[in-house]
Amino acid sequence: MLKRLVLIGFFLMISLFALVSCTNKPSLELVEVSAQIVTDKSISGQTGIMDGEKVIKYVTPTVISYTFTVKNNGIQKVGDDEKPVRFKLEPSEQLRMTLLETSGTDAFEKMNGGYTAAAEILPNQTAEYNAFYELGTTEDLGAYQQIPLLSSKEQLEQLKKRRFDATLILTAGDEEIARFDLHTAAFGWTPEIQQKMEKELGTKMVVPLWEGYQVKYAAIQHPPVVNNQQVGDRRVATIVYTDQRGPLIDLNPEQKRQLESKQRRTVFYGEFEGKPLIRMEISNERGSLMEADVQKIDGVEVEFQIKEVDSGKYGIYSFNLERSSYFIMFHIDESFTQEDVEKFIRRIITASHEK
Repeated sequence: MLKRLVLIGFFLMISLFALVSCTNKPSLELVEVSAQIVTDKSISGQTGIMDGEKVIKYVTPTVISYTFTVKNNGIQKVGDDEKPVRFKLEPSEQLRMTLLETSGTDAFEKMNGGYTAAAEILPNQTAEYNAFYELGTTEDLGAYQQIPLLSSKEQLEQLKKRRFDATLILTAGDEEIARFDLHTAAFGWTPEIQQKMEKELGTKMVVPLWEGYQVKYAAIQHPPVVNNQQVGDRRVATIVYTDQRGPLIDLNPEQKRQLESKQRRTVFYGEFEGKPLIRMEISNERGSLMEADVQKIDGVEVEFQIKEVDSGKYGIYSFNLERSSYFIMFHIDESFTQEDVEKFIRRIITASHEK
């Protein structure tokens, strides 16, 4: 009996130790990420082209530049002089291959570029981390091609599309303290979320990723239930975008129960704080917009209304595809124009043909 009690006590100590270890892990959040392909000497500096020991020309290389802002949500400082916070980028295989095709080298592996990092992150404060990786130059230097000659603009465009296909890994000393998927941080959307929602919706859907915008909320509205019986089979996926996504809005258990049982809604992502700028509803049934004008975009009839109210100008658009319908409300201003609206819708139509 005594032996059994000793064993139980031992396992309890192990469990408590594991719990404390998990609790002590820093609470870090990637609050902002940006990545751009630029030719800017204020970011990368210039490289001297040598003829023997003489510099004959200075060239500004084209680089892929990353900036990360990380917040410490904990009550203790993260990192110090002995164990400074450091980071590295771990590219996906697709990003790595695109980089090789574009510049002929794996700049991530070679750390060919520049790097700045804050050694510590104070409680409830943010720290900024920067890195750039040299890709090459568009200048043909002939016999002095000491910097790789970049490939076509098309390949650079492919690299731009994949630039967030990487994982940011933070360490303090030799210990990994956090890792973040850049794609999720940049756009608030992953293929895994989309697959789960498509399964619930019962059809494929297209969720365009838009530069400078993040998804703040994603949910499925299920058919209503009357007298314990489901009425119809109409399901609606709601996707809301913002341009400044804030913290997650925490719901208590009762609020979650209300959403799931009474409102017949399943939340797959968020909700995060942030002004709703694009609200998109995708249904497994056809839809229409009353008293609307009609325009054709890539052969698809799109119904629309333009409304101006105190809070700004809004465009409401509705169109049907083969297996789904889309109802989208856009906040239209200088940063998201009427032309952007059409580009957004065109992306949906084009991608739906490929599914």
